[in-house]
Amino acid sequence: MRIVDVNVKNLEPEVVARLAEQARAEGMSQQEWIRQTLRRSASRLSPAELLVQRQPLEAMSEAEFAAIRERVEKGRGAAVEHLGVRKRRR
Repeated sequence: MRIVDVNVKNLEPEVVARLAEQARAEGMSQQEWIRQTLRRSASRLSPAELLVQRQPLEAMSEAEFAAIRERVEKGRGAAVEHLGVRKRRR
């Protein structure tokens, strides 16, 4: 792997100070802290990349929705019964 130097110019002094604070809190140099932060960021997909990878979703049918709703209601009823709580009126 080839290592490349990167130089960031025109950062606001508050940003530089905050980066230094974060590095100190982690017990490392500012350069190492920034390197690790950039590695983490580079390892994640960007929102644009996530959108490209996301498969188009199909709308749920009324029957599928009704089945899920029924399952949730049964689960709630079982939890209420288990806890000995009176049913709420809706």
